[in-house]
Amino acid sequence: MIERLKARGVRLAPVFGAAILALGGLKSLGLWVSFSAAAAEEEVSSPAAPAPVAEGRLLQQLDARKRELDARETTLGTREKVLAAAELRLEAALEDLEREKQVIAAATDARQRDSKDEIDTLTSAYERMKPRDAAQIFAVLDDDILLPIAAGMRTQALAGVLAEMDPQRAKALTIALANRGAATEPAPAAVALDAPAPMEIP
Repeated sequence: MIERLKARGVRLAPVFGAAILALGGLKSLGLWVSFSAAAAEEEVSSPAAPAPVAEGRLLQQLDARKRELDARETTLGTREKVLAAAELRLEAALEDLEREKQVIAAATDARQRDSKDEIDTLTSAYERMKPRDAAQIFAVLDDDILLPIAAGMRTQALAGVLAEMDPQRAKALTIALANRGAATEPAPAAVALDAPAPMEIP
């Protein structure tokens, strides 16, 4: 009996060896399959890796655009400040010009008043002089001084002086006084030609 079992063990040994080898092969095959599946998962998941790179580029572009807009805003702000400063300088210059005009006008008025006062004083002096003495001075005075003095004199006093003057000089002074008076008189109001005719009341 024992010898039969030994004989069977001898015959079954190669079968057990082949089974062990087959089981080892299946285990190794299963391990390779698991490795292949893992590698396939890595290959499938690897294309998603560039997503952070694209996101970084987008952020860089947005940052560059922001810097560009900030620079443009700064430039516009600088231009607005320059324009505002120029406007202030222009307003200041206009104010200075207006003040200068007022000063000049005041000085002109003062000179005119002083000149009128001087003419009035000279006129009174010539009126108190003898007509012959005044006529001798009138003969040598310049017209720009003689005319305002003669125009300010009373008619009776001026007539006595003109009677003592050289006839040609007296004639020239008379014409000049007449022209001066015509220039200072206000022009008559113009009559409107297209004014409607007055309505007749029946």
